[in-house]
Amino acid sequence: MKFSSASALFGALSLALVSLAPTPVQACERECQVNVSLAFADKYKVVSGDYFTILSQKLDESLFYGVPEDLKEPVVKAFQADITKVKTVWDDSLFKTVFDTIFKDEPKFKGDCNHPPRVRQPPRGVNWVMSDCHKMDYICGNPPSICHFMPMIKHRISSKLSNQLVTLIDGDTSDLFANYLSHSLTKVVEDYPELEQYRANFHGNLDQIMTTVGDLATKEFAGDGQWEWGWDTEIKELLLTFP
Repeated sequence: MKFSSASALFGALSLALVSLAPTPVQACERECQVNVSLAFADKYKVVSGDYFTILSQKLDESLFYGVPEDLKEPVVKAFQADITKVKTVWDDSLFKTVFDTIFKDEPKFKGDCNHPPRVRQPPRGVNWVMSDCHKMDYICGNPPSICHFMPMIKHRISSKLSNQLVTLIDGDTSDLFANYLSHSLTKVVEDYPELEQYRANFHGNLDQIMTTVGDLATKEFAGDGQWEWGWDTEIKELLLTFP
């Protein structure tokens, strides 16, 4: 009888200790990583789309500066088609850039979130809550940590994308000019020989247009005027749905 009482006491103490022990916290696994990266990429697609729109507008406004405008419409359309192609390639690259920035670049949002413990893993089917974001104050792999460091993550992504966009579009040393617009310029003067004498004008105008838009991307990319106030909350709420 004494033995049974001791066993019962030991069992009760064990259950109490287990209930007090920190609950292991799971990481933002593959499904979480993919969906969160897609959510960020969708927002940055909107942000960066502004610069491609400005490029197209400025082509219409300034490409024929110093050039007779008899053939303006087909020539401008040819260059605008290049902008559309480049934008498609850019948009397709955003997911990988965002994913790598969050989960591969240092400090990466991976690793143990239990030492020291900050939050308790919700039961299956129950979301994290916004207060978990505030508590998870060190970088690791769970959704609340990503949520907590959202400003840092946005800064890292924005800086990387701004640099990449400037490399892509800024001036006649850019990838856009070297791989697209320069070829279109050659084709334009072949199709319309009367424009050959204005090749240098076109080149200079293209360089000026791209430099102007590149400067905008350097100074303003994803700033207050572009990043909508509700996007942070939208992404955080998505994050908190993952275990």
